[in-house]
Amino acid sequence: MDVSIVIRTKNEENFIDATLRRIAEQDLTASYEIIVVDSGSTDTTLDIVKRYHTKLVCIPQEKFTYGRSLNVGASHADGVYIVNLSAHACPSDGKWLRNLIASFEDSGVAAVYGRQMSRGQLNPFEARRNESFFGRGKIVFSMQNRGMWKRVHFSNSNSAIRKEVWKRFRFNEEVPYAEDIWWQREVMAAGFSIAYAPDASVYHTHKVSLHNAYKNAKACTYSLAAMDHKAQSIFMLMVDLGAFWGLVPNSILQNLRYIWRNRYREYLIIAPFYVTCECLGWLMGRTAYRLNR
Repeated sequence: MDVSIVIRTKNEENFIDATLRRIAEQDLTASYEIIVVDSGSTDTTLDIVKRYHTKLVCIPQEKFTYGRSLNVGASHADGVYIVNLSAHACPSDGKWLRNLIASFEDSGVAAVYGRQMSRGQLNPFEARRNESFFGRGKIVFSMQNRGMWKRVHFSNSNSAIRKEVWKRFRFNEEVPYAEDIWWQREVMAAGFSIAYAPDASVYHTHKVSLHNAYKNAKACTYSLAAMDHKAQSIFMLMVDLGAFWGLVPNSILQNLRYIWRNRYREYLIIAPFYVTCECLGWLMGRTAYRLNR
């Protein structure tokens, strides 16, 4: 087996069929398998999955973390390469898989991640962020170009890794978010390269949700602060609070400009609330970390 595609699911009935159909349409001569790791779907997700030729693995919802579900999927994989794909990240064309694994021709590349495109008419905030994170040019990030490390945005919503590398570096199962960034840092510190393949693109859009904006920002901020071993003190928390008051108006202004320029003007009213929720999530994530002795 050449490629194992691991898809995490929970209540993905609105997306999983389109994603599996697009995988079946891939122009690829290599052999591949699909492994679906479900963590407690209560809708028709599993019924849809069973229509396709897949390995279905179920884990209890209470034991779910992003890292654990990926490790479970990888442990069932027979492929040389493991592709991680969100159930709601639909490949944009029939060359997605071929383009994603092409970078492995370089033996020093441990992982590849593809471009993510969000539909701005559904979520302009996410679309703006993805335009910033996922450009049009192919890049290989390595120890030799450490000045570019801040531009690496390895994401398990659309990525591929060598199984042999995964055996050495499993995903962190304890962090609530950003298990892919933790993995990226560890692997690159060990001397491996990570490639960005913009021609391996997916459509990946979430509906606008104030609750999710806050929740995801909080979980991501906490995980990244822990990864960077930031100082834990009341004084640094006061610094964060000061930064928060500068972060909110600047972020609101940037998003309003993007929304106006791209004519997503129905989101002008909600933009200040959405951005404030994200910034509050950032502050609460920092607070939880700073006070976690």
